[in-house]
Amino acid sequence: MADEPRSGAIPYAIGQASIVRIPVPGTNGLAIELKPRGRIPAGGSTSTLFIQDATGNRHLRLDYGYNAQTKTIDYHWNQKGTNAFFKIQNHTPAGSSGEGLYKASRYFRYGGRLLVVVGVGMDVYSIVTASKPIRRASEVVTGWAGAWAGCEVFGGAGAAGGTAVAPGPGTAIGGVGGCIIGGIGGYWLGSKAGGAVYDWAEDTIFTPVPETSKP
Repeated sequence: MADEPRSGAIPYAIGQASIVRIPVPGTNGLAIELKPRGRIPAGGSTSTLFIQDATGNRHLRLDYGYNAQTKTIDYHWNQKGTNAFFKIQNHTPAGSSGEGLYKASRYFRYGGRLLVVVGVGMDVYSIVTASKPIRRASEVVTGWAGAWAGCEVFGGAGAAGGTAVAPGPGTAIGGVGGCIIGGIGGYWLGSKAGGAVYDWAEDTIFTPVPETSKP
């Protein structure tokens, strides 16, 4: 408990949702991300939210710019090869809710990474100042691993649930929300496991096998 106030669990678990590739079950490899894959225009991407495969060839992305369908500049969805999963046609206007999701994704992309840095920094400090630094390091490393695994598992479940409610935007919201919840829980469980393993190893005395003379 003495290390709890210095733990970077919360900022790390929340922030990692901006960098983890959150899987979307049943879509043959699509995942939620906040950065593009594949070919990126010279001026940079005008999209902030991506549900895409590892190559970026199949994607559903939330974009802001000229819309060939409405003939205006607006927030809209661009898609390639994902209509079967989300039932969203290319250039579909996203409306005011899409605008909010677009801006939130843009801010979280950078804010989330900052939270990861803060969380890592807090954890490193907790190791340096701990009475048992090796034990604390074991807790931190397994906590990070648990957070990442929890993010992917619960993020995938959240994405599936969000897709059932609102394919596309619901997928992203459910996936990121599940990732954060799973990350926090995974960090806590991983940290506890790391500490338990360290304590077991520290308290265990291995008795060497007596040497015997060769016949």
